[in-house]
Amino acid sequence: MKLPRLAINNSQFTLTIALLMVLIGVVSYFHMPRSEDPQFDLPITLIEVVYPGASPSDMETLVVDPLEQEITDIESIKKIESEIHNGSVRITIEFLYGTDADAEAAFNKVKQAVSTVKPNLPAGIEQLLVLKATPTSVAIMQLALWTEPTDYKTMELHAKLLAKRIETIASVRQADIWGYPRQVVAVDVDLAKLKHYGIALTELTQVLQGRALNITPGFVDANIRRFNVKASGNFTKIADIENTVIKTSADDEQQNYAVLRVKDIAKVSFADAHPSYLAYYQEKPVIFLTVQQRKGSNIFDLTKSINKEIAEFEQNLAVDLKVAKLFQQSDSVEVRVNGFFNNLMQGLVIVGLMALLFLGFRESIVVITAIPISFLVAIGWLDFTGFGLQQMSIVGLIIALGLLVDNAIVVTESIHREKAQASTIAQAATVGTSKVAWAISSGTITTMLAFLPMLMLNSSTGDFIRSMPITVVLVLLASLFVALTLTPLLASKLFNLSDDDKTAKLKSLQHYLNAFAERFYLALVKKLMTIRVVVIAIALACLLATLSLFEQVGVSLFPKAEKPMILLDVTTPANSSLAYTDSVMQEVSQHLKQFSLISEVALNVGNSNPRIYYNEIPKRGMIRLGQALVILSEYDEAKIKALVSQLRQDFSQWQQAKITVKEFTQGPVTDQPIAIRLISESLPDLAKVANDLAKKMRSTTGVINIDNPIGMANTELSLTIDYDKAALNYIDINQLDNTVKTILSGTSVGNFNHDNGEDYPILVRRDSPELERFANIEITNKLGDSIPLSQVAKLTLSQGDTDFFHYQKLRMAKVSADVDIGHSVGEVTQHLVDYINDYQLPQGMYFTLGGEEESRQNSFAGLTKIMLITAIGIFAVLVLQFNSILQPAIIFTSIPFAMAGSIIGLYLTGLSFSMMAFVGLISLFGIVVNNAIILIDTSNRNIKAGMAKRQAILAASSTRFTPILLTTLTTIGGLIPLTLFGGSLWQPLGVVLISGLCVSALSSFLLVPILTELFTRHK
Repeated sequence: MKLPRLAINNSQFTLTIALLMVLIGVVSYFHMPRSEDPQFDLPITLIEVVYPGASPSDMETLVVDPLEQEITDIESIKKIESEIHNGSVRITIEFLYGTDADAEAAFNKVKQAVSTVKPNLPAGIEQLLVLKATPTSVAIMQLALWTEPTDYKTMELHAKLLAKRIETIASVRQADIWGYPRQVVAVDVDLAKLKHYGIALTELTQVLQGRALNITPGFVDANIRRFNVKASGNFTKIADIENTVIKTSADDEQQNYAVLRVKDIAKVSFADAHPSYLAYYQEKPVIFLTVQQRKGSNIFDLTKSINKEIAEFEQNLAVDLKVAKLFQQSDSVEVRVNGFFNNLMQGLVIVGLMALLFLGFRESIVVITAIPISFLVAIGWLDFTGFGLQQMSIVGLIIALGLLVDNAIVVTESIHREKAQASTIAQAATVGTSKVAWAISSGTITTMLAFLPMLMLNSSTGDFIRSMPITVVLVLLASLFVALTLTPLLASKLFNLSDDDKTAKLKSLQHYLNAFAERFYLALVKKLMTIRVVVIAIALACLLATLSLFEQVGVSLFPKAEKPMILLDVTTPANSSLAYTDSVMQEVSQHLKQFSLISEVALNVGNSNPRIYYNEIPKRGMIRLGQALVILSEYDEAKIKALVSQLRQDFSQWQQAKITVKEFTQGPVTDQPIAIRLISESLPDLAKVANDLAKKMRSTTGVINIDNPIGMANTELSLTIDYDKAALNYIDINQLDNTVKTILSGTSVGNFNHDNGEDYPILVRRDSPELERFANIEITNKLGDSIPLSQVAKLTLSQGDTDFFHYQKLRMAKVSADVDIGHSVGEVTQHLVDYINDYQLPQGMYFTLGGEEESRQNSFAGLTKIMLITAIGIFAVLVLQFNSILQPAIIFTSIPFAMAGSIIGLYLTGLSFSMMAFVGLISLFGIVVNNAIILIDTSNRNIKAGMAKRQAILAASSTRFTPILLTTLTTIGGLIPLTLFGGSLWQPLGVVLISGLCVSALSSFLLVPILTELFTRHK
């Protein structure tokens, strides 16, 4: 290869290019985006509908069916799943990967479909949202704002002002406020006075609607001037509403009033609308404000800008408003990123020390220099690809740390050997690098081929890990460039031709390793070659025995996220009011005060906490739902495990509500680990089987946090109208419906323009729509008479519908649960599947699996295909290099031994075969073959030089023993900090790589020489 010679002969140009790429990397490092987790778009769109007072069956008929029917026409949909609750529904649309679903187009198609259906949906829908389930919509900061005493009007005004100020920051995607009753101008009617004055409630609403109608009449011209004409419009003063004339005596001379105004029959004031979501922080009613980061921005710079804006906002406050920060993602990003960079620096130190001990001072300087240069060059390239620094890309750097020095070590060791035959150090550097150039190029390409196919994984898991293989590939490419150009150039400047380990007083370990290889290792290989059949038989027996341990290792997907936060989900019994859910949440808060590990508690009543983690999507509009975000003072695995266990034990005894304790987990958005879908059109059948399955789960060891929504039936208050009586009493049915609606939930009649710049809806209502007040409702008929509602309608209590689901537009019950620590998700799932298979399912019912089992099947199926592509690609490169089928087959014998080693490592450490372990196994494909490539390539060179086959193989084994051992040890050394301190997500990957490398190295030292002799033809 001529590249090393060109680099040395044009040293100034080589150094200039290297310096330029390093400077680009330095600039990129300080300016590239930083976040905790990868930023990617999930092909998932959510439709959230809140329709207070609607039963699940009404939600299905009036909302879900029309939306599903329209959405089904969109192409590339993989799955539609609807969660139908009392008063709310969530429709999840998942698109196929590899289609336009990955772009904005699919989201826009769903929005268009919803817009088409929206005019035909019920008028009482309070909220209709179309959301993207992208990680970029995760809040990077959550604030709590409150006043003492509580004044929601002031809190809302200043929360909106702060949100607007924060949204002026370029890197902010949006800011939202949550958790408070909507502020309205309430017209609280007195039903007795309405009856007294003979005014129909609908008459009041019609008058106010007409007065609040904002119509612009136009303009008039007066000679050379033009004037806009301002007529009636939005109210701007409370007194204007109070003084609005409803009726005059001229309309009805029998009445005892001259003018009847709104204030005569109602109280007008600023008030809270009936709340559907309340928030508390440290037992105080608050408003939550969340901030989302714009994609591609730097979270640390953004956080500084937001904090500066908050500080300026607090300084200029004219009211006593408190602002507290309960979550700031940059803190955890800093801990995570700093932790990974610490792992990187620790690995760098370990690799540097190894290089110094084994190679000597000058050689180690050349090797160590290659590391930061390769990293900085790769970071510059990574920035150009659009990826930022987050846990996946940083782990890619750590994995590459041990690999990138392989090339530098092999080149340096080859140059060291050439010094004895060369006349100048430049010649030694050129010849030594050229001898191994094709071998390290082939080895680097095969390693890259092990990572590149991961980019083909079309799933959320693939998006989640995508930046890791790209980072590894870029670092390896940079290391190859450095090894072929800068390393020989530095060697030609730093090495001394007269250096000789044999005469040096202080010898490096490389000298002793070479001596060991020439004396003991060579003798061992010679001995083994004489009994090669026995050696091969023993190797195969050990391989099969080790692979049989796989069943005992177990399989999992993603581990805990290791965050100093937990979530408590609270579900109160059917028909619980928001006030009752609120009271239970306050009890939960009081119970949590006894634990010293808990530093802060944020309560959400009627809603989940705003989205602060990428795979936790909040539930909305469920008054029976409460969620507590519990902030811990520190992350200590043992303490948190004990806390979670204690909380689960405590809350399992509570009768007030079902309370589940959740820890944040890594990985893409999924159901709970165990999720079983029961599909049938019969709701009674679904309820029975789901309840039996939930009962079975409760009796199964290791199953916790069981969720069975269909098992809780609602009780409904049916208003049965006698239409004959209504007609006989001259009651207009539309007027009856509107009267009841106004009294129960209020009717908006316009907007109030406040001088603070905010618009408030004007709501005609009755202050407290309680059950016992139904008896006081009267309907004004067409004759002006007041007819009691009880005279034409009957109130009865009846059993309503349970919550249920739709799956692909079919009715479904989903029973899901978590699995406790120390139990296998796969084993528990199989136990429950066996139970259902033995269960006599009703006619027409069948089941499917969701949760971790479904995700694992989809993810591992893709990885299996990638594994095959990786193996074939690497094999093709080796066939091209060696122009042989047998020699690549010999090289491939390292792979099954690496797999066996990874299984041994997982078995001894008690870890399961997780997604990251699978990624590590695929990575091994390209890493472990490098040793055999170098050994066989050197054997071929020796044979071409005229040596006998056995002698050539023995000489190659002795010559390459030291570089193979060094590259293996440096790769392991670079991975040790990640394995020990990188957390539960990365520990399996590190264990798989380290144990696989150890066993495959033994295979390269002992088995590959024997197989090479057996299958290599002497040409």
